[in-house]
Amino acid sequence: MRRVIYEVACSLDGYIARLDHSCDWLPNDEQDYGLKDFYARLDTALIGRKTHDLMVKHGQPAMPGLTNYVFSRNPPSATYEGVQWVSSSPLELIGTLKSKPGKDIWLVGGSNLAQTLFGSRLVDEVSLAIVPVLLGDGIPLFPRFTAETPLKLIEEKAYPGGVARLRYERVS
Repeated sequence: MRRVIYEVACSLDGYIARLDHSCDWLPNDEQDYGLKDFYARLDTALIGRKTHDLMVKHGQPAMPGLTNYVFSRNPPSATYEGVQWVSSSPLELIGTLKSKPGKDIWLVGGSNLAQTLFGSRLVDEVSLAIVPVLLGDGIPLFPRFTAETPLKLIEEKAYPGGVARLRYERVS
């Protein structure tokens, strides 16, 4: 069965972006940080509206090579190639996606959509690239959750420069 993976970079103190949504603290080097292998596991991306708006602002409205679903109660009038807008609850769509054959599903950034999916126990794996910087404030990796989610460490790797990748799977 396909898995939903929350893959995101975060600061050491647990933020995915500054309060203004900027991510200028992310490494800007030639390191892969395991992303090539991660992308090879995927065929679908689940994206919240705020994250998508930031992607558009940076000239990338869709994750290349993936089927992109963007969740918004009020989809914009603009259309983007490779983007399907979803205004209904993500729970039904994700249940359908997980039951069909295919590769894994990436929950792209954004803590609001993650909160909904974790609360419904739809996230199977958490993969974090922890960047060695303390931001002090920002958008939290995990907002308040409605359900406790036990996890088991399945992989860890350190990269030159101090970035650490940790992968966890949800304990059923």
